[in-house]
Amino acid sequence: EDVEVGESKEKPKYVHDSDKPVYLILHGLNGGSHEEYVKDFVKRRRSEGSTVVVLIARGMMDTYITNGWNVFHGARTGDVDIAARALKRGLDSLAKAKQKPQRQILGGVGYSMGAIILSNYVARSGKNCALDAAVAVSGGLDMRQQLNFRRSMRLWQPMLTFGLREDILIGKYARHYKHRLTSGQFLKMLRVTSISHLDVEAIVNYNSFENLVHYYSEMSAMGDRYPPEFNLFDDDESSAQNATSWGRIANVSIPFAVIQALDDPLVGWRTVGTNDPQALADSGSGNVFLLLTKAGGHVGWPLGANPKKYGWKWMNDAAQSFIFAVDKATRE
Repeated sequence: EDVEVGESKEKPKYVHDSDKPVYLILHGLNGGSHEEYVKDFVKRRRSEGSTVVVLIARGMMDTYITNGWNVFHGARTGDVDIAARALKRGLDSLAKAKQKPQRQILGGVGYSMGAIILSNYVARSGKNCALDAAVAVSGGLDMRQQLNFRRSMRLWQPMLTFGLREDILIGKYARHYKHRLTSGQFLKMLRVTSISHLDVEAIVNYNSFENLVHYYSEMSAMGDRYPPEFNLFDDDESSAQNATSWGRIANVSIPFAVIQALDDPLVGWRTVGTNDPQALADSGSGNVFLLLTKAGGHVGWPLGANPKKYGWKWMNDAAQSFIFAVDKATRE
């Protein structure tokens, strides 16, 4: 927006500020840089002088897949690593050219599916993580817990399923799936009504995962923790007392914040992965931070009587505040 200065109007100067954090954004399922919550974040951070980079998931927004048949799936973290390392090299070169003692920090912010992938990347990469801080918004840490979230499957997932199947799986990559799937599998993919069932008939079969549990285990930051909590497999041994370790989530080496609403209708609260949030925060080197709210929905947290007025201010400013705090701490 224009800012009045006396009788003239001065527009903000959108230039790279080498003293401000740089953000790498991961959007949600079937999304891209056109998503309103992404544009809200970009607008707010650009007005502060930060540079924001949005990583478009492979194949989304009509992007071309250069490696043939390897279309998008949620367990792949390599794309994030490549993008983060490219940005990191650029920031290192900029700091060297300006003779700065240290480069500006690179923070990752993921939403929904982007948050799931970001969380998995941060946990799996451990000390080799190319980010300096990360914030996951409305993305589960243990997606195996979605297997029992039947209300989401019945009420909310059908809307997402239709768009994803028609726009992406059928609209863009039908020939890929027809090539790898049997005619029976392809027909089942056309008939599914939930994301979980679509993952079985499309993602699991196409990418040769053993089953849905295997896919969700590979996709999740806490997917290797066994047994999972909340009696997921109707097994009396599935309890926190019997879990031998925290798994790869304990390898997180950077400040990592998880922002999750307990009333999220799409990604259930059990995907936090534990009934003991403090123990999770204390796991490993203590780099995991949990911000759990009673309400907020999925990538939402509306404010006031007219939510449109504030947009996604709460969640986007929360992510910014966390990364700003990390930036300040690294400079002290």
